[in-house]
Amino acid sequence: MPELICALGPDNAGTVITGLVRGARTSLDVAMYEIGPSYAWAIAAAARRGVRVRVILDRHSADGNAGTAAAIAGAGGACRVLTRGSGTGHWKLVLIDGVRVATGTGNLVWRDAPRDSRGRLPPVAPPLRGTREWWAITDDAEVAGGAALAVETAWAASRLPPRAWRGQRRVVEPGAVGTPAPQVEPLRLTPAPGSLRLAVGGLAVGSALADAVEQAHSRVLLIAPYLHPRAAGVRSLMAAAWAARTRGADVRVLLGARPPAADAAHLCRTGMPARWMDPAVSTRGHAKGVIADGVAIVMSANLSRPGLGANWESALVIRSEAAADYLAAAWQRDWSAAQPVSGAV
Repeated sequence: MPELICALGPDNAGTVITGLVRGARTSLDVAMYEIGPSYAWAIAAAARRGVRVRVILDRHSADGNAGTAAAIAGAGGACRVLTRGSGTGHWKLVLIDGVRVATGTGNLVWRDAPRDSRGRLPPVAPPLRGTREWWAITDDAEVAGGAALAVETAWAASRLPPRAWRGQRRVVEPGAVGTPAPQVEPLRLTPAPGSLRLAVGGLAVGSALADAVEQAHSRVLLIAPYLHPRAAGVRSLMAAAWAARTRGADVRVLLGARPPAADAAHLCRTGMPARWMDPAVSTRGHAKGVIADGVAIVMSANLSRPGLGANWESALVIRSEAAADYLAAAWQRDWSAAQPVSGAV
């Protein structure tokens, strides 16, 4: 039977993902917006021990991408970047040995995925400082097949890193992130057959998001770093959320940081309760997804035009009360420590 692991950043996700990368035996495919030096070493180490390593990065060199490309190539792995005409590679997707898939909301950089130096997990591990992230890991065969197809498609649409990347090593500092408490261990469960589905591409992720919200009757808990209310996909999503609210669902929106005044005003006009995460109290939010009744969606896509449009994005749609409740509990802890959007409930 397949396994599902739900993980949270900063609590445990970085430690879990590092263990997966270090445990790769035959192949390691990583499609990521950004990979910094805190993960480049583990991926390069896999290549040095004979694992076939392929990494697909977005075409920007910042926050470690240029140095990561050099480190992987130097270790015998292969690294490519998506071409300008193929869309932004904003996804966060890891395929280990062709059978285990990890997809989440954060990049493989320290602020998004800190880890315990001894591989410990809560409650044994000390609390970690980092952004709030959601991750889901599974060895479901259908999900792995979809991930493999997506990687092959993106690999064909990519090229070697440009010459301009050579010698670049700039990495963005962690910035205003905190240490949320309490921090919890991952959830491990055996999902029901057919309860997991991988969506790849901004349009596919947006469609999955809208479907889940349209069918909800009891709760719709949205989380995103920010929300662009004028984007078509976001307008449709908010309309579906409003309809769920009229059916009696508990509909709330949690943003990762204080929104600009115009976006805050739009949220206030919807009448839906909205808050933003304050790193002075807990941490900054970078998680993206929704809990809609017993469905949880863990996604890389921001609530923006490219995020629900032309970007390379990834999401795992999980139909499981246990998984939805685990993520909802984390969402509620963050909501309790968050600040109301000005003028909102």
